[in-house]
Amino acid sequence: MASGLTIPDAIRHLFGIEVAKESTYLKDKANSLVRNKLVKVNTEKVVQRSKQYLAEGQLDVLFNALLLNAIFTDPKDVKKIFEDRLFRAESAKTVKLLFTENNSLMGVALSNQNAVKFIDDLASEMDLYSNRLPNPFATLPQLALGKNLSLLHALLTQSALISPTDNLLLAYLNNDMDKALALSNQIKANNSNVKQLIEHIHAQHKEAEEFDDLLNYFQKM
Repeated sequence: MASGLTIPDAIRHLFGIEVAKESTYLKDKANSLVRNKLVKVNTEKVVQRSKQYLAEGQLDVLFNALLLNAIFTDPKDVKKIFEDRLFRAESAKTVKLLFTENNSLMGVALSNQNAVKFIDDLASEMDLYSNRLPNPFATLPQLALGKNLSLLHALLTQSALISPTDNLLLAYLNNDMDKALALSNQIKANNSNVKQLIEHIHAQHKEAEEFDDLLNYFQKM
């Protein structure tokens, strides 16, 4: 049974946003989450066209996915947060670093109470498929920042805000592990969250080295 809501209908219902007038980009991001099969839809063929409706139970998934996509621009990362417990925990640490002691980011106001709960729920065992994260944003960042720019990347690429820790976080999020490793070796971390990020980067680097060694072994066989 379908929810009866198209993607634009669902976004209007969840966030009060008319995508045709306010942000076609938000609709595009939602459709990318449909294409990678995180958000499930039912397709109805009408004459020579097909129309997609959210499948039953997908409103919560779409809501959470769009909130996470405001921070993590790659739909693959958003899907991985839903599916990979370890990646979700690391993502929660990243969000905590981003939100801590901020009342607004890039002109987007944050609700401190909701921001704290957002971090706690993301770090918890809460089922993201059936329970909604609290919305920490007064306005969805996708509306303010535009195409292909997440809140995190927009914040970190501001030259005035690039600290060694910010550079480390940006390198990690860009999957530039060589740069992230080099930067992690230059930082003396006093913050427990930064320490955990550094440990995670070193662990990923070790895994990559072990995988390369394994490939080399098979190539020599």
